Amino acid sequence: MGLSRLKASVLFLVVGLVILFAGCVEPEKVEVKKPSAVEETKTTSIPTPTSTPTPTPTSAPRGTLNNPASLGETVVVKIADKTLEIKISDVIRGDKAYKLIKNANMFNPDPKQGYEYLLVKVKFAYTEGEGSYYVSSYNFKAYVGGAGYSPVWVILPKDKPEFEGVDLIPGGQTEGWIVFEVPQGKETLIAYEYLFEPVCFISVGK
Repeated sequence: MGLSRLKASVLFLVVGLVILFAGCVEPEKVEVKKPSAVEETKTTSIPTPTSTPTPTPTSAPRGTLNNPASLGETVVVKIADKTLEIKISDVIRGDKAYKLIKNANMFNPDPKQGYEYLLVKVKFAYTEGEGSYYVSSYNFKAYVGGAGYSPVWVILPKDKPEFEGVDLIPGGQTEGWIVFEVPQGKETLIAYEYLFEPVCFISVGK
């Protein structure tokens, strides 16, 4: 009986140690690694297209070819040290102009085929500068479709005095009518020219 009891005690002790060690050993932990931002989602960055703003066109100065002045509007012109002011205050053309010219003198010629008379009343002032300044009707030209037409000579009615050549000093001005022969019913620009080059434009319609 003593031996059997001893075996039983040893067996009980072994089982107790096994249970004790089993309780002290922690189970192996399995770590789940969260994917990094790069591994988690791979995206391609598409640059947002940037639209280049359309430049706002700058208006051409008033009285230029691309922005002519209007009837009754004064255009200021700078030539060297001189300041000039030019205005067209009235326009007569077509049948009315023809009758007016023919009534003024029966020997005034008829316009050629497809053309008509155009009368413009011009006011010219020399406002600032040094010395005198000469101006005449031949400083002006009528432009139609890109072609320039010089003044024509006719006898005008007494109530329509012609724009005569004159020397002006600062503060001086002159006014009168200039006659052109231009294509019928076409948009017309009157240009003031300096040294045979137009320096300002005024629209007189068609």
